[in-house]
Amino acid sequence: MSDIFCNELQKKVKKIKIEGFVIYIGNTRIFEYLKNKKVVEKPTKVYSITKSIVSILIGIMVDKGLIKNIQEPIYNYFPEILEFNDPI
Repeated sequence: MSDIFCNELQKKVKKIKIEGFVIYIGNTRIFEYLKNKKVVEKPTKVYSITKSIVSILIGIMVDKGLIKNIQEPIYNYFPEILEFNDPI
């Protein structure tokens, strides 16, 4: 990410009063914003917002053809979860 983009993103994140925001591509962290060091030590409860964001992202992936449909088992995308021997 360019420095200009990161600076603009950081300004926008501060403006909407987000305490922490991280972007990963694969295993590489490409952007991180933390309001202060306490954010890392004390995670905030996010309640239903997580479900809403995941739903939006799944909809985008279905629209782009990255997921065939919402009935497809998640282990098709994360086969490592089969190693846990939990019922799916």
